[in-house]
Amino acid sequence: MQITSLHSLNAFLLPIKTVGVQGDCRSYSYVCGISSKDEPDWESLIFLARLIPRMCHNINRVVYIFGPPVKEPPTDVTPTFLTTGVLSTLRQADFEAQNILRESGYAGKISQMPVILTPLHFDRDPLQKQPSCQRSVVIRTFITSDFMTGIPATPGNEIPVEVIYIFLLMYIFHTSYIL
Repeated sequence: MQITSLHSLNAFLLPIKTVGVQGDCRSYSYVCGISSKDEPDWESLIFLARLIPRMCHNINRVVYIFGPPVKEPPTDVTPTFLTTGVLSTLRQADFEAQNILRESGYAGKISQMPVILTPLHFDRDPLQKQPSCQRSVVIRTFITSDFMTGIPATPGNEIPVEVIYIFLLMYIFHTSYIL
């Protein structure tokens, strides 16, 4: 689906579910991915991240996917188990992300920054029927006082965009940012 505005955005349903909160209840729903050929307009993306789950009750998370626009959204997932290799990749990504945040001096402004490894392999040509074999890293900067409710730390406001980009440059995977 193409969302038109000043920026060209592509939104699509990802083949994974996450635990979230909608209203007063936990929900187990799908993730909406958004990608763009333009630099992210974080204010618009935050607006969409609030609007989409309100309108589409089968979606509880919205992520921005960095890199070139996603041409072929994934329709399947990479088989993933808690193996030594998978855990090592996740630990390395978390270590690097936390170091970058700490070295930037913004670690005290962010309440938490989970780093998530997802079984998503982007931009595979569906005609080649290539199986999903890569994973993507997701980072979520979050500000809260009670760890029950809070807001995302918006790049460019609560955290410099450069801090996010430094982490992105370290990884060859697609990296997403939970909005």
